[in-house]
Amino acid sequence: MRRRELMLSLVVVTAMTATSAAAQTAASTLPRVVVASTGDEAGFRPYKESFLKGMRDAGQIEGRTFRLEVRYANRDPLQVPTLIRDAVASRPDVLVVHGLAAARDARDATSSVPVVVATSSDLVDGGVVRSFAHPGGNITGINDLADEATVKRLQLLKEMLPNAARVALLLDPNFPATPKIERNVGVAARTLGVKVIRVDATDPVSLVAAYDSLKQLRPDALLLGSSSLFATRAKESVERATAMRIPVIHYWPGAAEAGALISHQVDVFHNEERAASYVDRILKGTKPSDLPIEQPMRYELVINLKIAKALGLTVPDSMMIRADRVIE
Repeated sequence: MRRRELMLSLVVVTAMTATSAAAQTAASTLPRVVVASTGDEAGFRPYKESFLKGMRDAGQIEGRTFRLEVRYANRDPLQVPTLIRDAVASRPDVLVVHGLAAARDARDATSSVPVVVATSSDLVDGGVVRSFAHPGGNITGINDLADEATVKRLQLLKEMLPNAARVALLLDPNFPATPKIERNVGVAARTLGVKVIRVDATDPVSLVAAYDSLKQLRPDALLLGSSSLFATRAKESVERATAMRIPVIHYWPGAAEAGALISHQVDVFHNEERAASYVDRILKGTKPSDLPIEQPMRYELVINLKIAKALGLTVPDSMMIRADRVIE
């Protein structure tokens, strides 16, 4: 009896092992999507969930119709070029990147692996694609109009702070769209009667130095340009500025919750879902060159009323009405 039970157990174990091996073999044949993130695993989790939602909406199920691999630079933008080169070397079916700098890194790393840019400043001006309608090559994705959006945030700043005369503009000289952002903000500032004081940061150390310099500059407000550095360090940046009672106008989701007076940005979670639709179409055979660059569809204005009150500011009714969310 015991011998029969032992033989039955061996049969069951053998069958389970064979099933597991078959499942692993089947999984290994699925198309592989690699996502390169400047952030870390915890910070990127909600964006990953939005991407997976977009894939599910397109009928793509992780582990069943595709494999997903996320690689992290752990909030160090200097690691992104290597991260992308390594991802390209692994020969994914689709590579997903974030931001203009990463898009240019992908352009330099491969001309064959399909690349979807989940959100980026002007990909045409940045030399990544030929045109919005006809990208050409192996890269497509979603534009976020960073320069135009920064001008809009300056306008919101002036509406909130009509007496603001000196505004610090934090820029990353290494960010490809910085010259365009500075130029367009400068034109808008002259129209609004605002003097812009440029402050630079290229890495975490110089970012701390930039915020320390605000103690002497004493601007009426701080406006941030675009950079993966400013996105990944948004919470620390806002905390440093608000400790000096300098109102912050940021662009990254969660910045208002962290203490910025205003955050105004493209709905990046929606962008992740849209990026998934691009990935789906590429996995189904569409060439990136045939997928037009999509312009942003949704922006979100968040006002931190609690910070406004702490700084002795009155939020105009016109802004309260337009706000998508108000933190009280």
